[in-house]
Amino acid sequence: MDIPKRYLLLFILIIFVTTDLSHAEIKVEIVNYLGSKMQFHCKSKDIDLRDQRLQPGGSWSFQFQRNFFGRSLFYCSFDLPNGRRWFDIYEEPRDFIMGFSIHYLWRIGPYGPCKYTLYSNRERWNGGCFHWNKK
Repeated sequence: MDIPKRYLLLFILIIFVTTDLSHAEIKVEIVNYLGSKMQFHCKSKDIDLRDQRLQPGGSWSFQFQRNFFGRSLFYCSFDLPNGRRWFDIYEEPRDFIMGFSIHYLWRIGPYGPCKYTLYSNRERWNGGCFHWNKK
């Protein structure tokens, strides 16, 4: 059976795009906006990023490549003055933006995390503030 060239080219294009998008580099940065020291622990199903501590105004970041099937998930537990809280710091499809290098900035304040996205070192409000995960 002879496959028309346009279908073959479309197939190759689809393979190229999905392969490139699966290797997008994601950077997640967490900034302490609590006004006091903050301790937290982030991990995914396969990667444990260990306990971290931040002074007020301090930041910490990690990078990863998104899951080929679009199911990347990193979650963090935060020890706050009013108890331990959990939040999915990166969750697809909520956070995925098509591109090759994406930088998410999370400001952790007393009322919850607020998300910003950095494009070419320029901060952009993106997604607003979120509630902590329910237990």
